Amino acid sequence: MSNIEITTNTSRSVVVWEPVYIDNVVTFGGAGTLAAGTILARDSVSLKLVPYVKGGSTNENGIPKAVLLDALTATGAGDLTARPIVGGRLRAGDVVIDADGDASNVDAAVEDQLRDYGITLLTTTQLAELDNQ
Repeated sequence: MSNIEITTNTSRSVVVWEPVYIDNVVTFGGAGTLAAGTILARDSVSLKLVPYVKGGSTNENGIPKAVLLDALTATGAGDLTARPIVGGRLRAGDVVIDADGDASNVDAAVEDQLRDYGITLLTTTQLAELDNQ
């Protein structure tokens, strides 16, 4: 007899209230994927969006200014067009720092920086997900 395996499927992505989007260009250093909810910074030289680096000091990559709504995949180095969130309210658990792959290092300082640019992170509880597994 086979074992019963429980799988929790989630269909949610980044939840946003009162969003403001602006078409932008995201620069990739090589092939890769930026997850939905990835925090982005604006490179001060190229003026293109790049993944936010917590504590970063290269061309303002440590100043968060936008959040990806959907995942973005590049097949190689170069630029891709995207429409990230530049204003609104988001669920705090949905934002991601690319280097970490999750929200574990999104602290009050990062939240304050995002708020300076019109993005407010809210602590919420997802009540629609099953929690009895």
